[in-house]
Formats: sequence, structure tokens, C-alpha cells
Amino acid sequence: MQSTTALILITVIGYTTVVANESQVERHQETFSSLHSQTEANPVLHVAKGLNEDGTLVKYYRRGLDYAINYFGNYGPYHVYLLGPGDKKSILNIYRERAKSRINPNSTILPNQQIKEYLRRPNVINEIQAVLEGKAEGGLTWSKPPRRVYEDVTTNSIGRQNDPVENTWGALHEYHHVFQIAHCDSYADRDSDRNLSSWMSEGMATYSSAVFMERLGLIDFKKYMLDLRDNGSNIGRPGINEFIAGKDDWRLDDESYWESGEAPQVYYMLGAWATAYLIHENGIEETTVLKDWYFDVPRIGKAAAFKKHMKIPLDEFLVIFGNYIRQPNEMVMKIFQKPNN
Repeated sequence: MQSTTALILITVIGYTTVVANESQVERHQETFSSLHSQTEANPVLHVAKGLNEDGTLVKYYRRGLDYAINYFGNYGPYHVYLLGPGDKKSILNIYRERAKSRINPNSTILPNQQIKEYLRRPNVINEIQAVLEGKAEGGLTWSKPPRRVYEDVTTNSIGRQNDPVENTWGALHEYHHVFQIAHCDSYADRDSDRNLSSWMSEGMATYSSAVFMERLGLIDFKKYMLDLRDNGSNIGRPGINEFIAGKDDWRLDDESYWESGEAPQVYYMLGAWATAYLIHENGIEETTVLKDWYFDVPRIGKAAAFKKHMKIPLDEFLVIFGNYIRQPNEMVMKIFQKPNN
């Protein structure tokens, strides 16, 4: 399923922009209704000077991005920022281009003023400083309508460059979020029926990226799922088993774990296993769980969409899954032994 799209390199002052089959970034006015639709704008990769000198940083990021777009569809505009501390002029040029990508052409504020206002935002100033200091921060962000732009930002891409496997993995995970955000009200509270619960967004993206990594021949999916239980794998410590043993009252739909620091164990790890349970135990088609059900969320809300596609009320599923996941490894791993798994 990997794309065979050719890459065109466009040199810009101080850095390189990589665009797929496109000579410039498409600029158009977004509306709320258009947020759920695919775009003709191809992803743009902005690479800081000093990175990607042998082409591998972009190559292995595109390996994941192309696979994800072929699976979920093309949503955007999507800009990827692979940054590093080596060249200040390069970084400043990139952030100016980033500001340009967010310009609302229908605004009464002149484009140059919109650019200046963006570059003066405290969070943008802090992020630029983090890049110049070589700090590893960033992640997925997106702008509000009417000018919707999705952005995957890595403030220090040296780690990505040195680890092709994690580079591809991260690209897969973040693009699933782009698809998810396009099909919910991402500005509503996570426990709102208009937005996705954290376990849905992070858990399903953790599951999907692991499955796709196996199909790309890069990991063993079943081993990865077991590692999430035993040691947290590439997400963090402790793993699921140790977390559950020390906190038996956890709830998958509790949105407070971001503040307590327990989000990785609940939203990413347990969320990935909840996704696996839907597919491998309940027998729901993979594309239904990872993709199709999202299309109904903007129309009828996540609870109704979940019940319609997963064939079980959301509250009932949470209880059943909570009982299932507390079993020993040898019991929970049996779901992967079922036919067609």
C-alpha cells in the first residue's frame, strides 16, 4: 500500500521544502463543513538546513506518511516540520513560511500583519527557542477555522534521523490523528459527545501504527502488544500490568490522567488494547474500527457512532473491556489466535 508518488525538491532560502507532485502549497479558504473532506493539497515537508543530507530523514518519514495517506485518505493541508538547532537563519525562514501557510486571505487583517502577529505569539517564540537550544519537543498541532492547517512539528529531528524505524512509526501515528481530528470537534472537551475520548484518539493511533509497522516489515505486532503489558515498549514505564496492579480503579474514559501523568498507560497502552479487543475479540472489521466509524461522529456523535459500528453501547464496552484486560498475559493474548487474526 505504499505510495509510489515521486518527490519534487524545491529549494527555499535557508532550507528545503519537500512537496509531493506539487510546485507550491495550495492556499484556500477553509470552512467548518470542509474540515471533514479530503484535500487536493499534498503534504509539505520543511527540513531545516543541516538535516537530511543523505536523504534518509525524509525517506523514512515519507515511508510512514505515504502508507497512512493511502489507508486514511489525504487530509490537510498538512505541513511537517523537521527541525534542528544547526542554522538559526534556516529556522527563522521556516517559521515565517509556517506563518504564511496560516494566512486567512478573507481576513480584514493584511497578510503581513497576520504573519507578524503569528511570530509574536509567546508559544511560537518559545518553540523557536526550543529548536535553537536543541530541545526535543513538539508534536501534532492544528489551526482553527477558517484557515485549517495541520502541522507535525519535531523541534530536534536528529533523533528521527538516527532512528529510521521510530521515524516511520511517528509519521504513521501522527497522521492517524490528522484523520481523527478531521472528523470530530477537536475544540470541544474530550468527554464531549462531539469530540473523541483520549483513549480513542491515542489508543487507536497506537494500535494502527503498530499494525502498519508490521505490514511494512519493521516490527512484530503481537510482540509489541505483549510488550505494552510487560514493560510499556516504546511508550514509557510502567507497562499495563504494573500500572493495573498498583491502580485498580483506573477508568478508560477518565480524562484526568493528562494532569496526573498517567496518560501513557491509560490512553495509549490500554487504548491500544481496547482497539485490539474490538477487532480481534468482537470481530469488528479493522477498517471499521480504525477508519469508517469516524465518518459518523460529526453527524450523530461518538456514542451513537460507536454503537452503530461496534455493535455495542460505549458504556457497556468499557465495562466488558475493563474486566477482560485485568486477566493474565496468557489469557488476553488468546485473542490473536482467533481465525483471521
